[in-house]
Amino acid sequence: MPYYDEIFKHVTEEFPHALAVLALKAPEVQVGKRLATEHTTVRMHHSDMTFHIRLPDEEAILHIEAQTDDSTHKPMPLRMLAYSSFLALEHEKNVYSTVLYFRPPAGQNDPGFYTYGNEQRGGGWFQYNVVRIYELEGQDFLDPGAVGLLPFTPLMKHPPDMTPQAWVEKCIETTQTANVDSKMRATLLFGLSLFGSLVHSPELFQDPLLEATMQESPFYELVIQRGIEQGARQMSIESTLATLNQRFPNTDVDALKPILEAIDDLNRLRELNLNASIAENFNAFQEHLEA
Repeated sequence: MPYYDEIFKHVTEEFPHALAVLALKAPEVQVGKRLATEHTTVRMHHSDMTFHIRLPDEEAILHIEAQTDDSTHKPMPLRMLAYSSFLALEHEKNVYSTVLYFRPPAGQNDPGFYTYGNEQRGGGWFQYNVVRIYELEGQDFLDPGAVGLLPFTPLMKHPPDMTPQAWVEKCIETTQTANVDSKMRATLLFGLSLFGSLVHSPELFQDPLLEATMQESPFYELVIQRGIEQGARQMSIESTLATLNQRFPNTDVDALKPILEAIDDLNRLRELNLNASIAENFNAFQEHLEA
């Protein structure tokens, strides 16, 4: 969902160092300005983060790709090769890439490399880091100073002597002590609740005091509004399909579902819903849909 990407981008842009250390396994890294990817010919997702970095022996580019689930559009190794190749060509620096997987079983089959060719024809070998957040020992990262990682701590392994609920509570308490302003603390807690709900019951984050704090985040109203819009879209689509099934029972109405679901404009969906009830026949509705 888009708001995961946006909150990830916001937090890591404000506090990139802890994430860079995790991605590179190099505590001495210095993170510079973030690179814009909007104008690249290789289309980056909003969750992609690219930074200028300085290591003890070189200046380089850090690229981080965040995934809640496995890549479905293109294989992740091929995507990472494309991103890294373009960044290297654009900036003429070494590019170090990392994929973060948030919830199991995402990333279990990601080999961390892409290779092709042979000794006779030539070819290439490309390697990147794979970090499965849910496999990390949470206690090692629960640090109010490592602000950029706090929203992801509920996804990590809890100590053996602690229940999942107790671990979530500890993650919340630690985040509340972070040395940030009230809006950023609200955003950190809101991000923690969103990412944490990927692996825990949402009920663990439904505390009235926590809810009141999270409402100070500029992302809170945005996500709530999107949820309302998404619900309205789904209701309109379901109503349209139900009307078509009732009026034209011997037609392949289900084939239209993915087409309707690809429409983001709620007003257009409402118009189609009305047309489903007045179209002379199924073909007439299809023509209106494709117009």
